[in-house]
Amino acid sequence: MIFDRRRYHRDNYVYLLAEGEDSVLVDPGDAAVALALAADHAVRPRFVLHTHGHLDHSGGSAEVRAALGAEVLGHAADAAWFAPDRDVAGHRTLALGALRVAVHEVPGHTPGSVLFAWRGKLLTGDTLFWGGCGNCRHGGDPARLAQSFLGPIAALDGALEVHPGHDYAEANLPFALALEPGNAAARARLEVVERARAAGAEPPASTLAEEREVNPFLRVAKPSIRDAIAARSPEGGELTDAARFVALRALRDRL
Repeated sequence: MIFDRRRYHRDNYVYLLAEGEDSVLVDPGDAAVALALAADHAVRPRFVLHTHGHLDHSGGSAEVRAALGAEVLGHAADAAWFAPDRDVAGHRTLALGALRVAVHEVPGHTPGSVLFAWRGKLLTGDTLFWGGCGNCRHGGDPARLAQSFLGPIAALDGALEVHPGHDYAEANLPFALALEPGNAAARARLEVVERARAAGAEPPASTLAEEREVNPFLRVAKPSIRDAIAARSPEGGELTDAARFVALRALRDRL
């Protein structure tokens, strides 16, 4: 089994999954980086998965397909950005050779955003970041994103490791601490990330359970987050969890 990631465009990640003779690239926004990652592990991926269509994640897809003869899979709702050979909409599990990959549809960041889960790893694209969530400025809908967080994401196993499409932890965690200055878990996570950065290393993945302790977008029902949003947002007051999520996303967009 192989699970590896490689950074490109400063903070993007492409992922490689392999089992037996079969392998998959996830979000090859830079074809050269994706192909080098596969070559370094001496595998020839037969499949390409996309968590969503934005070009910083899908821009290398056509070149990878041409180089490897790989099948490209993604949600047809994001086909304006890339051309999937197979639509993942409505599928709970994908059989990709020896790999069995779970699919969770989470519209919001884009109409066709999905999460992929494989062997305890949760590939979250731009929907869920370490300490934050994706914005909705480029074809997204914050109300739909709220429903994805409060529905399918809330139901996921906390033991899953979170592997996002970008490393924005150093920007997201200070925002989380501005909302909850007394959140010791968020402060400890920021220290871990900063130590990794100082050492020139990649930050370690967090689990979904750990994110639920530090990520304000997973904590909108907590009294401390409710109070912080009410104090900072013009919407303020008594809001539903979904409306509070939307207000929090708007607050993050302004900072």
